[in-house]
Amino acid sequence: MPSPPASLDGDSGFTADLERLSDAAHAASQPLTIGELETILQGRGMVTLTLVFALPFVQPIPVPGLSIILGMVIMALGLKLAFGAHGNLPEFIRRKSLAPTTVQKMARGGKKVFSKLEKLFKKRYSFLADRPLSQVAGVSLIASGIAMALPLPPVILFSNSLPAIAVIFICLGVIERDGLFILAGHVVALVTWIYFAFWWELIWAAMVHIPEVFPSLLKKWETCDSLVFCWFEP
Repeated sequence: MPSPPASLDGDSGFTADLERLSDAAHAASQPLTIGELETILQGRGMVTLTLVFALPFVQPIPVPGLSIILGMVIMALGLKLAFGAHGNLPEFIRRKSLAPTTVQKMARGGKKVFSKLEKLFKKRYSFLADRPLSQVAGVSLIASGIAMALPLPPVILFSNSLPAIAVIFICLGVIERDGLFILAGHVVALVTWIYFAFWWELIWAAMVHIPEVFPSLLKKWETCDSLVFCWFEP
């Protein structure tokens, strides 16, 4: 079995990566930029970095407004994995910053997720973590990053957590060389877009039909003595 390319992470030291993030956040007196976090994890590569940035969206971590920023980061990292690009993230993304407390919560959340899932990992279907199939994982990360970055209204439940779960499954699958987790991530990424398509159709249907129904309701209410009984009139 060929060894994974340099752009992919190995299966050791993920907890140590989270410890380094937590220590850096604890020592920081000001917000940490995405570029600084990338530097801290540089020895591990883009997969660990992508995983860390997906964690806030499946944990009860207050990061309002960050879904667009972190979604863009995940998109950029997915592009690097899919096309084998090297180098740092774009400068405008590297300048974005996170509060030290948020980074610490991300690290704690990562430990919690990893501790619950680590017993499930096995080296199976490992060829899915090697090129060219690892590039498909990059495409799923891009799709999930786009889904996470969409400015969707809060009425659409799980709009951040579904793509985040896809990202976490794929990244943990690559780190642990567990193809079953990678496959699960692809499935969740696909389900995410099917779910979004359902909501799009629902909202579009409402936009089309409400203007047709609303005037007739107004006309009925104008000639009705009781607003409640109007609903039961033919």
